[in-house]
Amino acid sequence: MPKILKLQEREVALTKSMRGLLDKAEAENRDLTTEEQTAYDAAKNERAQVGAQLAREREVREYERSTAQHVYESPAGPTTGNPRPAFLDDPQKGFKTSREFFRAVLDASLQGSTRDERLLHLAASRNRAWMTAGSDEHGTYSDPYGGFLVPSGFMPNLLQVQAEVDPTAGRTTSIPMTSPKVSIPARTDKTHTSSVTGGLVVYRRSETQAVTASRMAVEQVELAATPLMGLSYATEELIADSAISFVALLQQGFRDEFAAKILLEKISGTGVGQMEGVLNAPCAVGVTKETGQDADSIVYENVVKMRARCWRYQDAIWLYNHDCLPQLMQLVMQIGTSGVPMWQTSAREGEPDMLLGRPAFPTEFCPTVGDAGDILLGNWSQYLEGTLQGLESAESMHVRFEYNERTFRFLMRNDGRCWWRSYLTPKKSSATLSPFVYLNARA
Repeated sequence: MPKILKLQEREVALTKSMRGLLDKAEAENRDLTTEEQTAYDAAKNERAQVGAQLAREREVREYERSTAQHVYESPAGPTTGNPRPAFLDDPQKGFKTSREFFRAVLDASLQGSTRDERLLHLAASRNRAWMTAGSDEHGTYSDPYGGFLVPSGFMPNLLQVQAEVDPTAGRTTSIPMTSPKVSIPARTDKTHTSSVTGGLVVYRRSETQAVTASRMAVEQVELAATPLMGLSYATEELIADSAISFVALLQQGFRDEFAAKILLEKISGTGVGQMEGVLNAPCAVGVTKETGQDADSIVYENVVKMRARCWRYQDAIWLYNHDCLPQLMQLVMQIGTSGVPMWQTSAREGEPDMLLGRPAFPTEFCPTVGDAGDILLGNWSQYLEGTLQGLESAESMHVRFEYNERTFRFLMRNDGRCWWRSYLTPKKSSATLSPFVYLNARA
């Protein structure tokens, strides 16, 4: 069959070449040139040769099908050149779906004979060492007294690992982008020692007393959308014959892959040609380990100090690598000879666990325990997520036409970053604050 398919494709290509020569001459209102006529005749002769070869291949294939049927129906049993068919080792006996099996049975009934070689081995009346032997009772193994054996069923469901849900989804600030680059003005107010508004100052004054004028400093935060793309090929045979919609499988798979890639970049992206991860944001604050703290360990003081450095903790969530969970669940605030657990397991299905009163989510995209960022505390409302082009899909049968394959492309254009360019210095404290706080490495 592959050889026949190649010949058919060559026949189509030659026909298109001939049509192209004629269309070009007709568009220019002239006859074929000498070179064009030579090319046309060459394509015509080759097409005739391909057609003859194709006819021979079809003729031989029909002979082989007919011969195979006679061999299977021969009562003499297996002979040299008549090996056990490969499809007998298939649990479905060569049938891709139950519909295909019943269609073959229906065709055999209408024609009065078994034309499909896959049905021949299911007929119990054949005296073959590798076929079902006949008997004197009724059963599904007997052709005239029970019909054809029904092959094992096929369930059109795909088992797959569910993609991780993005815990930051819906918590970031969405920015619709109308052009590839968008500049957003922001107030520069990251030092509160003299002003909390980026330079504006108010005074108490007495009557006739003058006050000093002040002004507010601003900056611009820029989002530059870059493409995120996925590409895949699938044969037309697979698309046509698969009992499960292969196109739907590709679409779902790429949706999961895009979501995973975006979450990874929001956490640890470099910001160069991709989203800027909060671990690389200029405002991110890293909490150092305690003196004498063991490597790859998490202690009570770590998470307390992280909370102390988080700006607007009431809106923040915890992200942590799965490897951190055993230690997090054992953290205890010591009170006398006993203690109070810092970790609170969720009592309701579907609700997250809590750490120091805020939701805590495990994610495989945080670094492993002991590495910087294995625990991340973030107020994601300060993260800008701009979208210029949402996830779009397209397919083409022309890119790899000669391979009889279809091309699938998935594309989106977006950017993201924390808009804070520096951490916040409070008015009455030397400890800086940030919407994103992580635990430094403990080597």
